[in-house]
Amino acid sequence: MRRFLTLFNLLGLLVLIGGAWVFLYTQGALQVPVVSLPSKADEQLGQRAVRLHFANAKADGFAVETRTIRIAAGDDPLELALAELLKGPQAQGAFPIAPVGLGVPEVYLYGEMAVVNLPAEYGKLRQGSAAEVMLVYGMAYTLLDFPQVKSVRFLLEGKEVESLGHLSLLEPITRSQ
Repeated sequence: MRRFLTLFNLLGLLVLIGGAWVFLYTQGALQVPVVSLPSKADEQLGQRAVRLHFANAKADGFAVETRTIRIAAGDDPLELALAELLKGPQAQGAFPIAPVGLGVPEVYLYGEMAVVNLPAEYGKLRQGSAAEVMLVYGMAYTLLDFPQVKSVRFLLEGKEVESLGHLSLLEPITRSQ
């Protein structure tokens, strides 16, 4: 007859009991921590007036047009403002900053910095330097009119790029004082 109560069997039983005890003891302690991300629901719902920066007639400055956007649950006001900007101007003396039908970029807010993730089609525009300045700064100044935004950074397809052709995108854009 074999002995069932050997030293190795006792050690195995102790390890099994210890493992079960650790598992039950830490069951609640090893849960994945919840990260508090900014919620789009934190924004005020309803209507909001936004200032949109379009090119002026000489493309050496901006014609500012104020529009009212409607913010529903789950909407991002920053993205809605850029979507309205890309629709083009309605006022006299204002000109579009982008070709019609260009996709609306995603906007992420990190602290006081808005990060604009441009779709791939923005990298293929091949515009002149003045048009590129109007595009980038028109979007940046529109976002900088929001009180929570102090600087704007641009990415292309989620990657940092030197430029879209002419204008450096390596540093964030801030409102000149």
